[in-house]
Amino acid sequence: MDKLMNNHWFMKIIALLLAFMLYLSVTLEETGSSSSPFNSSSSSGSTSNEETQTIQDVPVTAYFDDEKYIVSGLPETVDITLKGSKSDIKLQRDVKVYANLENLKPGNHQVKLHDNIDDGLSVEIDPKTVQVTIEQKVSKKFPLEVSLASDQIKSGYVAGTPSVSPKSVVVTGGKSQIESISSVKALVEEDDADSTIKQQAKVVAFDRNLNKLNVDTNPEFVQVNIPIKRESKSVPLKFEASGTPSEGVKVTSIEPQTKEAVIYGDEDALKSVNEISEIPVDVSDIRGTETVEVNVPLPEGIKRVSPESVKVKVNTSEGSTKEEEAKEDEKETVEKESTEPEETTTEEEEKEQEKEEEETNLTRTISGVSLSIGGQSNSFLYQMLTPSNGTISISATGPKNTVQSLSAEDISASVSASGYEAGTYTLPISVSGPSGVQVTPNTSTAKVEITAKEEEEPPPEEEEEEQQGEQTTNYEQQQEQNPANSE
Repeated sequence: MDKLMNNHWFMKIIALLLAFMLYLSVTLEETGSSSSPFNSSSSSGSTSNEETQTIQDVPVTAYFDDEKYIVSGLPETVDITLKGSKSDIKLQRDVKVYANLENLKPGNHQVKLHDNIDDGLSVEIDPKTVQVTIEQKVSKKFPLEVSLASDQIKSGYVAGTPSVSPKSVVVTGGKSQIESISSVKALVEEDDADSTIKQQAKVVAFDRNLNKLNVDTNPEFVQVNIPIKRESKSVPLKFEASGTPSEGVKVTSIEPQTKEAVIYGDEDALKSVNEISEIPVDVSDIRGTETVEVNVPLPEGIKRVSPESVKVKVNTSEGSTKEEEAKEDEKETVEKESTEPEETTTEEEEKEQEKEEEETNLTRTISGVSLSIGGQSNSFLYQMLTPSNGTISISATGPKNTVQSLSAEDISASVSASGYEAGTYTLPISVSGPSGVQVTPNTSTAKVEITAKEEEEPPPEEEEEEQQGEQTTNYEQQQEQNPANSE
């Protein structure tokens, strides 16, 4: 053995064998287990290291003149299947798919999708072709609406008139999209609102079927301000008997289990209703004591009343006849006549009666009272939206003679716009009248629109007059300096 180890030919052969084994080891590591004919998934005739790989959700880019045209129908992403050697597939780091639309005119087109994959790989794009529509880009200005659903407001509250800034937006999209726009709205995101809403709202365009349209708006967000007010109040309920009781039956009392109801409506409607009276209770078939359920009527201008019905206890008595009731009425009449003082016709009593009549209060409605806007600024223009004719009606209460002689010119009515910027506002109305007379407007608020004035350039005539004045002054100065010329 020592002789073999000392033989240099033997050592060279051993070194050659080791080098060959190392080469096989490296080669097997590079090709992997797929180099084995038993684990190969490649088809017949293909190399042993070929594989298939699918890349999903590859973004699609369109090349076209986006300043002139709008493209629709192009998918946002596609799937790509690559076939080839592992090493080539691993080299594909930045895979892209695109559609070249630069030479296409407006209309519908069947377009093939392209990729940036090396030619050494087989590539399948899903889908391979797409149907696209190219339209001319159009921009149009639309008025802006505020979208706030009733279920976004807390129960018992109501939204006032919203204000939005700016009041209009420019919408850009394909010609067919712009023509299909039915409304452009600022979408308010709120839930159970019970106080004034102030937020940046997203602008969205809708077609006539309320489908959102994929268009651009400028600006994308707008400032929205919506006042939220309480829309309910409690009012007393008053009932009265209706129908004809049975013979010999007399209604002695009507006792409701619920004496108040909550009414819901806008501010003006709530102010006009102070009670729900004359609620009929049918007593036609009632004997003794019965409890019936009565529906609560809805006053004019009121949206809802709670509860919608109440239980009422009706008490009756029996035994009195029509003859007895007639005798009781006759007895009451005789007693009333016996207690009335005798009439006197003396001059003093007549004067006292006239004085009492003068001092008796009278309530009268006066219409056509002019409504003015106070607190105006020179930087804005003011317009009365409601009442549109700029006049209101008032109720005047006071001494009879004074109230009877009142006219619309004797009443002052105004709203104050002091401190308000451009926008539309609902302002309270203030009224005043002669001393001793109480005046109340039948409408508590007025709607006023405030717009900023545009800067005006001086009229051409004024500029010409200024230039002529300067020329005259210069001529006079020259004459004073050279009196010889004037001679």
